[in-house]
Amino acid sequence: MATIYRNFYEKIFELAVAGSPKPAGGYYALAPGLILGHDPLIALLVDDFRELRRKMPRGVNGKCFFTADHFAPPSTIERAGILKKFLDFSAEEKIRTVKVFEGICHQLLVESPQARPFSFIIGSDSHTVTAGALASVAAGYGSMDILGALATGAVREKKYPVIGVRFTGKKKRFVTGRDIGLEIIARIGEGGAANRVLEYSDETAARIHIDDRFSVSNASVECGAFTGLFRPDAVLLEYLAKRDNRSVKELGRYFSDYASDVGAGFDSSLGIDLSGLNPRVALPHDFSDIRDVSRLRRGVALDQVFIGSCASGRLLDFKYMCDTLDALGTRYRKTAVKKAPRVRLIVTPSSKNIYLRAMRAGYLEKLVNFGAVITNPSCGPCGGIDKGILGENEVCLSTSTRNFRGRMGPFSSEIYIASPVTAILSAFTGKITPPEEVFK
Repeated sequence: MATIYRNFYEKIFELAVAGSPKPAGGYYALAPGLILGHDPLIALLVDDFRELRRKMPRGVNGKCFFTADHFAPPSTIERAGILKKFLDFSAEEKIRTVKVFEGICHQLLVESPQARPFSFIIGSDSHTVTAGALASVAAGYGSMDILGALATGAVREKKYPVIGVRFTGKKKRFVTGRDIGLEIIARIGEGGAANRVLEYSDETAARIHIDDRFSVSNASVECGAFTGLFRPDAVLLEYLAKRDNRSVKELGRYFSDYASDVGAGFDSSLGIDLSGLNPRVALPHDFSDIRDVSRLRRGVALDQVFIGSCASGRLLDFKYMCDTLDALGTRYRKTAVKKAPRVRLIVTPSSKNIYLRAMRAGYLEKLVNFGAVITNPSCGPCGGIDKGILGENEVCLSTSTRNFRGRMGPFSSEIYIASPVTAILSAFTGKITPPEEVFK
């Protein structure tokens, strides 16, 4: 009998299969290890769930990881009602984990020991793929799929082809995970990985920091990928050991069992040498036009800069920002630099934990002195919910997830997407500026 070689994704997929291993119409029943849900989507499902006249199957409420992060806090009476509906439902169903105003769901998830490597995680938001950096199959699902998971404990899913993405080289110090994510989208194309899985292999000289990996996995969905997961390695091992207060030796025992088999292949492969990667920027109003920042036409004046969201609001992003401010101070021989007067600068930590750590590190004080407004951790500015809505014809440079027309305000407004380094530098100059001009 021929040996069957499996890649990393296939091994996790097979572990998640619930019931019969034979697919019905090509679809398998998969039992998620975690079900991520946030306030507006879960509230939307409450009435439909109650119409089913059933309770959650035993154990499902223990798999739920619910967060109030969109209306955090609610800015209208209507949104307050939605939040209340979400909280009441969570209490009625005895949901074990409900985090209110503690941060963005995707960041809270990867900070929690409940999000384990080699598991199948589903969520009510497309950027659930962020947890793929934990060597998990993490994917966003539509409202009816989440409703089905709450009611039955399973979802129906196909097994998808895999694109292997191999990172090599050594990235420049002013290139971030957001730049790497934009490069992947540019290479594969917007929607170019539809019904595919991206499996990332880090073979770079210095290894990609875990915070940058979260940004990379987060960007996978913009290619249309079902999920984007990193192979397990020493970087993940060290992160999990610290997060879960466990020894590296203890965790490392089962890492090798989940690596892709040596003989396992991919349906297609892509190699990215980070040595030649420069800071990137996505032009409005989608990801079809991504360029080097240095090749963007000069003089794109800005009204607002937003740095945050589940794509870029982690502690490393705060370090990137403050290192850039230090570089500006050195170049202009100033002890303190200030943002351009006409630019509104909004900075949002992705979680309470990051907020506190950034405070202790002195990052928040430096950013406030620079002229930033630091908001509480939430999804508010990213989706045009609150705390940063644009006016007519205004231009925003954002590190967030998407730049669709009308996402942060009126249809006449424009959103460019770039890294925290490009964003903080551009807040200083008042126009989109390539980091190469400062980091010689």
